Amino acid sequence: MVDTKALLQRVDAAALIERDLGQPVRREGRWLKWTCPFHDDGKTPSLGVAGNRWKCFGCGRSGDAIDWVREREGLSFREVCQRLGSMELVLASEKAAHRQPSLSTAPAVKWQALGLEVVNACQAVLWSAVGTKARGWLSRRGLANETIRRWRLGFNPDDQKLCSLWVPRGIVIPCLVAGQIWYLKVRRANGRSKYSQVSGGQIALFGADTIGKHSTVVVTEGEFDAMLLHQEAGNLVGVVTLGSAAARLPDAWVPYLLGVQRLLVAYDTDAAGAEGAARWESICPHAQRIVPLAGKDVTDFYLAAGNLRAWVQFALATDGEPTAAPVETQALISPAPWEGQRVRVEDLPDLQAKYGLRVVGGDPDLDGKPWQPKIYLVEDKA
Repeated sequence: MVDTKALLQRVDAAALIERDLGQPVRREGRWLKWTCPFHDDGKTPSLGVAGNRWKCFGCGRSGDAIDWVREREGLSFREVCQRLGSMELVLASEKAAHRQPSLSTAPAVKWQALGLEVVNACQAVLWSAVGTKARGWLSRRGLANETIRRWRLGFNPDDQKLCSLWVPRGIVIPCLVAGQIWYLKVRRANGRSKYSQVSGGQIALFGADTIGKHSTVVVTEGEFDAMLLHQEAGNLVGVVTLGSAAARLPDAWVPYLLGVQRLLVAYDTDAAGAEGAARWESICPHAQRIVPLAGKDVTDFYLAAGNLRAWVQFALATDGEPTAAPVETQALISPAPWEGQRVRVEDLPDLQAKYGLRVVGGDPDLDGKPWQPKIYLVEDKA
């Protein structure tokens, strides 16, 4: 005879669902929310878990851990109990609960509610016909559709007020940790400043939920690098960022990194990146800088056909040994008399023909206007 009460007491329903569906999409009060796998859930997650029970507010299915396995895997009651009896399930988000920053440091509750509305609205636009060019831009940066959805990226087609918040036109990047929104950043479609923050947010550790059980964490300079690196090597390492080389880790986020044995700093290969990496090394004894093998940053390296997964595996295998040489001697980057100047797209063929070079990197405006880019003209090894 199976003691189901004792069995259910030792199996966390939320951890079981997290094992099957990944980390929760959001937290709403006492409910952890996921997209329901039993019906077409649309854009708003309707599967909730609270009090060790689950319920879908869309299709109506509900139950405990036993019911979940029976619904998902079609097993008999006895088979389910045997399966659950052999599991050791602890919710990753609960394991990290003691590491979570104080609620007093979070943005105002009202701002968070409005911010989530903005995220939902901009996600819908991104996946509509209006967002076609924006999706193409993200794809050209190497981001897969699954990655774009996982990080809940969106697109705002106009400078405008959305849900009472002023949001510039561009790609909307939300920072969500344990279902709580901390900031909204916009990669602007054009203008002098590439990035803009929606007023009301707070500095946070973007990607903190990816740390989990990883003993090694890579910190990148920006969100796009972090998302791309997690896409390619997220099962090997946690990937986080503070959003810029100049940002400093707030005290409230330090506990997230206390259990990390190695911190690999993958900042840009420029003066600001070097300074930011040195700052990490000064406060973290197990921090080590790693540099991309081509271009200025993680994304440049990937777009130059670099294998990010192999790069991370190499860094893990070096066991703390420093890289052999700076990036300038590892990649054949030609001297560029036009470096730092504005380069028009139509001029690139002439530059390539004159110097016999190929183009690596580049970051055009969303409308395809002239670049003010990280462009590298690189010698062919042949």
